[in-house]
Amino acid sequence: MWLSSIEETGEAWFSLEPLTLLYPYKSVQKKITDAFFPYLEILKRYSESTKQTIQLLSDEYVQKQPDVIEQNVALLKNAIELWKTATKVSDAIAPILLHYSWHCFNSFFVYSIFRWEPRHTKSHGVKIVLSDELKEIEIQILETGLFKRLIDTFTIIGTPLVFSRFLPLIKNEKIEFMPNDNYLPDQNNRIPLKQLLDYDAVGYEKTMYASRKDELITCPFLANSIYLPNQLIQAYLILFVASSIARYRPVLWHSILVGRDEEESTFALKSSQAALDYTLGQHRDLGFVSQVTRILRSVEEGTFMLKKRNGSQVK
Repeated sequence: MWLSSIEETGEAWFSLEPLTLLYPYKSVQKKITDAFFPYLEILKRYSESTKQTIQLLSDEYVQKQPDVIEQNVALLKNAIELWKTATKVSDAIAPILLHYSWHCFNSFFVYSIFRWEPRHTKSHGVKIVLSDELKEIEIQILETGLFKRLIDTFTIIGTPLVFSRFLPLIKNEKIEFMPNDNYLPDQNNRIPLKQLLDYDAVGYEKTMYASRKDELITCPFLANSIYLPNQLIQAYLILFVASSIARYRPVLWHSILVGRDEEESTFALKSSQAALDYTLGQHRDLGFVSQVTRILRSVEEGTFMLKKRNGSQVK
């Protein structure tokens, strides 16, 4: 089941493979800097709202720290190699490799645009509270780590995430970052696995349009700027759980793959779908890799822009 979900999705990497070479990546990264330069004030506002320092990966910084380019290229190479390896192993360990592939790809994505202090994180940014019973498993979202930086990145470019404490909304003709009343984790930053599996990204989009329609930002560089990014991040967390179970609870993972009961069968199907969501998506070109490719393509074509619903550029 797992292998059939991922082995035919290699074409998702086709447009990104040239960026595993330094010269093509340098060219694209320079265009990324140029595309995001008009939004420095938005970046500053987000930094102030979250009380952290986030900066654009500027030309000046790259000149002073040229190794950052090679590191980002290495991250993309690792993501692709781990994905390729995952397509050749058994279902018993495939989720472990896929999770680390996605983790590397997240790093490539966010570090190609922004930089944080410290430069590299010390954790994935998510922890799992494991159990031999699926119903007792929980995820904890950390206030620091790579996952938080992924959430930062999508929030800054205008995506209202249920996983973010702040929503990017248009207030007084400019983007402000407002507290998110629909933040999914509880007060301890935990999400029970069942709640994560039951989360409805389409329903969340409907809620946002019903309550915030005139304040939302249009992101034409994404296939969908509300339900899809939320669904893909949900898939990342589901795959993280699958990888942790496969690594630390192999007996439970075997039972899940066998599908002994409804609960385990449901998780087996959801985690298999999450693996597909990583690359092409359950519907062609709607996977995470495909969406990042869309962003980079809009940057290369000079069409990257944050817009109001009337089509005008936001500030």
